[in-house]
Amino acid sequence: MSVGVCIINRNGIALAADSAGTYTGNKMFYNSMNKVFSLSRKYIYGAITYGATTIYNVSINQVLKEFRSYLDFKEERSDFFEILPLFEEFISENNVYYKFDSAEREHCESLIKELVVKWGNKIKSATSGSNAENQINDILNELQRKISDALKIDNYNVSNYIQETYYDYFNSVINMIVPELNSFSVQKDRLWGYICNYFNLSLTIETSHALGLFLAGYGQMDSFPKFIHIEVYRVVGGKVKYKLIEQYEESNNHAQIVPLAQKDVILTFCKGISNTFINYIPQKVESIINNKINSLPPTYSDEQKNELRSIFTSSKFEIESAITATIQNENVTPILNSVQLIPLPEMAFLAENLVNITSLKRTFAIDGNQQTVGGPTDVAVMSKGDGFVWIKRKLYFDKQINPKYLRKL
Repeated sequence: MSVGVCIINRNGIALAADSAGTYTGNKMFYNSMNKVFSLSRKYIYGAITYGATTIYNVSINQVLKEFRSYLDFKEERSDFFEILPLFEEFISENNVYYKFDSAEREHCESLIKELVVKWGNKIKSATSGSNAENQINDILNELQRKISDALKIDNYNVSNYIQETYYDYFNSVINMIVPELNSFSVQKDRLWGYICNYFNLSLTIETSHALGLFLAGYGQMDSFPKFIHIEVYRVVGGKVKYKLIEQYEESNNHAQIVPLAQKDVILTFCKGISNTFINYIPQKVESIINNKINSLPPTYSDEQKNELRSIFTSSKFEIESAITATIQNENVTPILNSVQLIPLPEMAFLAENLVNITSLKRTFAIDGNQQTVGGPTDVAVMSKGDGFVWIKRKLYFDKQINPKYLRKL
């Protein structure tokens, strides 16, 4: 678990994050994780990570530090947004180096087996009937509908790779789970095609353990800062599976405060009220009104009660609208108007303290999330004139006896 924040205006970017790391279901805690990164010694690229700390079993710390060297050997991109294709290219070129190909096999074979067991057992019960082929097609139609209705990952398709690489394994699982399907070659091919397409979907097993990656900086021709926010899920066939959360450029003079990971405390600071209460108040008002109407004396007919309900139904939406407008006018807009103007030192100060107030709450509130944010807060700023500058950075060693390391930075 983590908290990070990016503050962006026309002066530059401030990045800050805590150092807490949790393992084995929040049973082990460390306060030495690196989550803020400089991604180049030559160009103005930075990053924050949160959520999962690895891609398969490879530390994102190692991946990003080697990505930094990779970027340094590339020509500076004119547009910062071009860093994302470079990240994809880097992962693809290092697929074997990081042993992603080996880790991928375990993941893919597990998912193939799970799907064959689930749908194969349904098919198995249909193969003995007199109308077996139609019954199997009905089952496969159900699977097709589920895939069609599911959320797909944009710009990601590994169906052909799965088909070519794992067909033999699919066959072995079919022979073990539902050998009867071998007598229905068309339906068997349909099942295999759907399973291959399944890998392109947004899967809960992946999204629930996503690695958040926030990239920010300037391209050579960028006058103002930009950022790209993605969630990284898997690498299959050398192709990284990720979801684009947001892509933003500060060219319209609209500053932003972007909270990452555990957003609740930062959002409460910015809005002046917790999201919990924003949702709770209108629902509670609606519940009270309904209870009052239901408790009216028998002299009120059901028709009259229903009429009262219809009159007060709009109250919930009016309250929601009023709360939203008040939050925006009284809290969010004044803060963003200030953030739009402040220079880099104040941006760094604000970013650091937004992380610190989250850390403070996670230290003292026994709410199930205690200790999931903490440790030193790393802070960096980036600007077109000064490049990437560390404001606060923890080191796990004594810099006085490691001069060679410092020269590499």
